[in-house]
Amino acid sequence: MINLVRTRQLWLSVVFGLMVTTHLSVEYAHQNDATILVAYYSRTGRTEQVAEAVAEGARGVEGTRVLLKALTDVTAGDLSEATGIVLGSPTYSANMAGPMKSFIDDWSFRYRVDLTDKVGAAFSTGGGHTAGKEHVVVSLLLAMIGERMLVLGPIRENGVGALGVSGVAPPPGEEITPNILGEGRLLGARIAQVAQRVHSQP
Repeated sequence: MINLVRTRQLWLSVVFGLMVTTHLSVEYAHQNDATILVAYYSRTGRTEQVAEAVAEGARGVEGTRVLLKALTDVTAGDLSEATGIVLGSPTYSANMAGPMKSFIDDWSFRYRVDLTDKVGAAFSTGGGHTAGKEHVVVSLLLAMIGERMLVLGPIRENGVGALGVSGVAPPPGEEITPNILGEGRLLGARIAQVAQRVHSQP
């Protein structure tokens, strides 16, 4: 009877040891992942749709951890931890939304994080073909460059590059067109791939 109890205790110790080892191995593996932060401002939900597509594209790259967050949920820790940062904003009066501008200003004044050599990308939505969406993308990229980040855009399937992703926001209740969501996924995959290269540098 005593031997039976000891045998059970031994087996329980072995199983527990294997569980702990597996957990630590998984944690260690995730520590080596590149982290992509997709931060967006969306009042109607259309910009959020593109953000979700970008996050989906990044998640498709093995070894990538994705944080998909509205601006109000982003912390200094998120910015510091991220290897790559993607910003998304609607277009208001041909410019980025006010909350996005305030968020960028807070990088230095509130969050006090060093973004040097992090990889950056941007996307925008707007209510017309000439509403200033590309200007918003460029403004977001310039803000990143000013913080010493490395910026990039998607590479389309035909090999043509772009500054970022911008799409016409449809009327309320309608979905963003599939081609824009597709470009969002391309952007997410691209920043994840490049962020991994940067992350793996000694």
